[in-house]
Amino acid sequence: MGTPSKRTPRAGLPARARCRAAVSAGLALLALAACGTERVRPGTPPGTLTMCTNVPYEPFEFEQNGTVVGFDVDLVALVAAELKQRLKVVNVEFDDIQDGSALTDGTCDLAAAGITITEERRKRLDFSTPYFEASQAVLVRQNSRLKKLKDAKGKVGVQRGTTGADYARKQGLAPVEYDDSLQQLIGLQAGHVEALIQDRPVIALWLTKLKLGKELRLLESLETGEHYGIAVRKGNGVLLRTVDAVLERARKDGTYERLRDRWLGNLSSGQ
Repeated sequence: MGTPSKRTPRAGLPARARCRAAVSAGLALLALAACGTERVRPGTPPGTLTMCTNVPYEPFEFEQNGTVVGFDVDLVALVAAELKQRLKVVNVEFDDIQDGSALTDGTCDLAAAGITITEERRKRLDFSTPYFEASQAVLVRQNSRLKKLKDAKGKVGVQRGTTGADYARKQGLAPVEYDDSLQQLIGLQAGHVEALIQDRPVIALWLTKLKLGKELRLLESLETGEHYGIAVRKGNGVLLRTVDAVLERARKDGTYERLRDRWLGNLSSGQ
């Protein structure tokens, strides 16, 4: 699906960074990746891999004790380690991620924000191999009289720029758009909307970890068959190949499963 918000200003137009020669053949791929992605940004030190995301979108990315953490962050941290670079997480509006601007203007090298891979987005971004399957669901208050999502026309909360918002518009529901998932949740709790559409793992976390099951309930699941991908600037094949190689190795050596269980537990079951 994706995840919206508002926050960090753009870092300005990118400038080309100088690349250092590899000191050994074993570092050649890493050096090429750095040459293909490094840009000069105010306040961004050399040797830094910048990741654009959008918080809060727990458990994929959210703030904990002043630091952005989550499943997506840990996956990209593996890429930074492969490149021997420090990871810097930048919080931006989801629209700036899904329309490609946060990557093309040099705000970040790659983006991970629960971004659903779609053909429309492929026109603006290059995606890694899928790393997570995510269908959507509809959440309502416990005392809601709604029987089906279509009955909530004009009163469905969605995240701006996401596939959930697209789905609602295609169904003719005239959705109410929110900048992030937390505002969306608050909108439902406060009665500003009668239902919301969100990715199933996120809703499952609200009902379990946040213990909102007495207040809210699942109305229905939407089997949309969506997949998340890590996005890079269009044409940045060197970095994309590195991301894919890291994801493949993580699946083979058990790292992916450990991270998934750490952040999602059984929330991803049935996806």
